[in-house]
Amino acid sequence: MMTELPELEDILLSRRQSALIVMLNRPQVRNALNGAMISSLLTLCDWLAENDDMRMVVLRGAGSSFCAGGDIKEFGQMVMAEEPAAGEADPVARNNRIFGDVLLKMDAIPQVLVTLIEGSAFGGANGFISVSDVSIAEGHARFSLSETTLGVPPAQIGPFLVRRMGLYNARRLALTGAHFGAQEACRIGLVDRVVNGDAGLEGALAEILSQIGRCEPKANAVTKAIFNRAAPPIDAAQLDQAAEEFAECLRGEGRKGAMAFAQKETPPWLESFAAVKET
Repeated sequence: MMTELPELEDILLSRRQSALIVMLNRPQVRNALNGAMISSLLTLCDWLAENDDMRMVVLRGAGSSFCAGGDIKEFGQMVMAEEPAAGEADPVARNNRIFGDVLLKMDAIPQVLVTLIEGSAFGGANGFISVSDVSIAEGHARFSLSETTLGVPPAQIGPFLVRRMGLYNARRLALTGAHFGAQEACRIGLVDRVVNGDAGLEGALAEILSQIGRCEPKANAVTKAIFNRAAPPIDAAQLDQAAEEFAECLRGEGRKGAMAFAQKETPPWLESFAAVKET
């Protein structure tokens, strides 16, 4: 008898044999992450840890985008949060830190996690990709570590990005906020494979699921746990500190960045350079 799937807010679940299809379901905002979706992902990870009849998990986005990062409306609400009283935890830091727990739990699920990327994969979306066992991008997908352009750091995803793509690739992309394509994402190891169009995605997905289907489920789960123990762990204390630093930035220049973004204006720190002709 198959276990009943949980009901989650802003996420759709469906079965495909022993694969669980997890669809981020806010297509009207390019599947931007809100509090309800993050809470749903925490619930789902706990459910997956207890349900080994699911051998693999496929994460993708509804509509034409994978995930546009954090929801700008909730970002604006954080900007307006009152300063904490002396000795109290900062609610901005606490809110930011929850996403780190999502990534830690996703990283530890016993199932093989496959991510399909179409359209936008900005900000926090790259955290999901960084904890995936296999990631496949459609050739027109666009990526960006865009947080610094808003005046805040990629706090919770940072350690996972460094582990996935290496320190200097992570620094280069986060410190420039540059947009980059699927081929560059593959070159630096953020994604594993680039395909063309919906047919390419579906074909690649069927191929990788069939490959995983050749492997005994318990052996895969144990192998994943062994490899995770062998790698340098993501320290929860690092994520705690990153959350505090995120709050510090958001309560500083990040306020101006959020307001500029909402009003479609340029932030005060923007500086552009023109090429200089040699004489």
